[in-house]
Amino acid sequence: MTSDARDTPPAEDPAAEDPAAATPASGTAPVLAGRRVVVLGGASGIGLATVRAAATAGAAAVAVLDADGAGAARAADEVRHLGVTAYSRQVDVTVEIEVADAFGGVAAAWGGIDAVLHVAGIMQGQGLDVTGVPIELWHRVLSVNLTGPFLVAKHAVPHLAAGTGVLVLVGSKAGVLTGSGSVPYGASKGGLHGLALTLDRQLRPRGVRVHALCPGDIDTPLMRRSLDEARTNGVDAGRVAGIEADLGRPEDVASALVLLAAPLSASITGTVYTG
Repeated sequence: MTSDARDTPPAEDPAAEDPAAATPASGTAPVLAGRRVVVLGGASGIGLATVRAAATAGAAAVAVLDADGAGAARAADEVRHLGVTAYSRQVDVTVEIEVADAFGGVAAAWGGIDAVLHVAGIMQGQGLDVTGVPIELWHRVLSVNLTGPFLVAKHAVPHLAAGTGVLVLVGSKAGVLTGSGSVPYGASKGGLHGLALTLDRQLRPRGVRVHALCPGDIDTPLMRRSLDEARTNGVDAGRVAGIEADLGRPEDVASALVLLAAPLSASITGTVYTG
């Protein structure tokens, strides 16, 4: 997930490996055969599970973009061992030039992009009453969770393959089907849902499919930190424990993302919900 920038090795050269020469591990489901996939927020949690799932589903190439550059590099190294071309780069999704340069570099090296899976996000402000939400926190969450996906869409779309291109923005049931324990988080995810619907209306006629994928509460480092924050801010311990006991698996969300990124999902439209 998106996190504060930290020291990391220099960005890799995506042209250093040829996606056409990559051979997926034997025995994997080929639903992403030949597909060039970019995962935003691929260093941990749902994003890391998605990087792994895309590689084992036969993707020709996987780019891992994350504010945690070292974590992105580790994720890319992991899938290389599966015989998949991989690239990593530290990217802050709130900085337009970083987003534009990342997509431009990957697309130039690989001849285009087939699927962009945007998982990056932050979850802060759990348990805070609306009267106690600092404006700085509001701006930070909205910047990462709503401006970030906008910038990703803006700079990914020119490189997505017409006719088969896919953009999936990972939202949440919070702010769409239910409320959230965080005012800025719920607002940001409601906005992301509207962004995805609007983008699909605009881009589907051009041959680019757009979805919002809205999971429930998932067992990720991001979610664990959020629950710790809720306790600190005075949320009932029994309520927090109940949420912890019912957390879903990142791998299940990753499977849905891989399915949406595949050509066999061409007839699926709109928002997709998972547990």
